[in-house]
Amino acid sequence: MRSKKDMYEERKHIWKRSRVLSGEKLSFLEGTRLGDIDIAVESNATVRKVRRILEKRISQEYWRNRRTEDGNGDRQSVRRRMTRSMRYIYGCVPEGFRYIS
Repeated sequence: MRSKKDMYEERKHIWKRSRVLSGEKLSFLEGTRLGDIDIAVESNATVRKVRRILEKRISQEYWRNRRTEDGNGDRQSVRRRMTRSMRYIYGCVPEGFRYIS
């Protein structure tokens, strides 16, 4: 069982990583920052690309800094980080991606 301090530290880490990710520039949108895109207005293809970029960056960072063997908890941790990052960057998780929540 994780302590409240561990959960707080993880949340703080996700917040910092989300800020870094929101500044990443997208080449397929002429250098627009990831955080400047309005996912409620953009086309579905753009939203899917953004989701894939976020999933890739978050899972790469998670597996690079993994400390313990967690079994199936690793997949759940990556999904939780993905959901929280989407909420921190865009304020919500897009309607089509509720499976992440």
